Amino acid sequence: MLKTGLWKDSNGESNLFPLTNREWNEIFKTSIAQTVECLIFDGIQKLKVENQPPKALLLNWAVRVEKHAQRNEVMNATILNLHSLFEVEHNIPMTLLKGQGIAKCYDNPLRRICGDIDLFFKNKSDYNQAFSIINKRGLEINPMAGFSAEYKFDGFEVEHHEKMIDIHNPFVFKTLNKIRKDEENKSTFLNISGSSIRLPSAVETIIQANAHILKHLLSFGIGIRQLCDSARIYSFYHEELKNTDLKSIYSKLGIKKWIDMLHQLLVKYLGLDESFLPYPLESKINSDWMMQDILVAGNFGFHNENFKQKESELKGERAYKKRRIWQSFVKYVRVTPSEAIWFPLMQYYSRIKK
Repeated sequence: MLKTGLWKDSNGESNLFPLTNREWNEIFKTSIAQTVECLIFDGIQKLKVENQPPKALLLNWAVRVEKHAQRNEVMNATILNLHSLFEVEHNIPMTLLKGQGIAKCYDNPLRRICGDIDLFFKNKSDYNQAFSIINKRGLEINPMAGFSAEYKFDGFEVEHHEKMIDIHNPFVFKTLNKIRKDEENKSTFLNISGSSIRLPSAVETIIQANAHILKHLLSFGIGIRQLCDSARIYSFYHEELKNTDLKSIYSKLGIKKWIDMLHQLLVKYLGLDESFLPYPLESKINSDWMMQDILVAGNFGFHNENFKQKESELKGERAYKKRRIWQSFVKYVRVTPSEAIWFPLMQYYSRIKK
């Protein structure tokens, strides 16, 4: 269902159908935990009527999909308000990261479930000036790990970032700076009601999205939605990316072995056409265990059944933080040692610095 919802020309029928009501309810529950219920719903539309879920469940599903579409439209209006506030009124350039900028890579952008709004400011002066404007509005600003801070604006969580890409190894910062310099005049744009919202370049977009997945795998986990983002970016920006040596860039950043595993997941589980990958698929590695981790953790690790009871008692706080991060370190130090080592150190350092 995920593959058929993710790709316009994919056919949903298979010998797996029909499913029982119990199986459909499990798919519904899992799709919510992985924040892909809208894509799964699109996949359902390609099934014969007799193979679709019970009408009551399908109606409930359709209502959720419509609410997500409405929230996407409201978020677009909020992004436009932020653009007007920073760029139009105060001449502070901002770049929209992830979120709605990636949603445009989907056949139907309203089918990507939105989260928060991430803004990047290219220098410390702009970053501080933007927060000065927010301060004057009386909004509460909360510092975050990773040289970022957040606040609520028009009902949405908004994060400001000093860094565009979540790579933590300080020895490759020079490479990141070179990428930023090389891509500075290659920005892409998102059109909202006639206004052009600046996005990272195609190269920065795929590196940033993939690094974001790794960052969360190194902590509490991540859901399938972010894998979908990576697959759709590779497909949407294929022409822009094909002349870039991403293999070399991933190697210089110390994440190529992990990227090779990610590529396997995108092809095997999400149906990405291999031709959209920036270099040939590495077939001699096993990444099934990583997919299993993603299925267990759910969206940003909030649906892990091993910790749900404890976290409900903690009112949303993470349970067993140190133990879980250690377990992630043990798994991923084998495939990306530099990031596995530097991620917790830089998270701690950024908190101390603030």
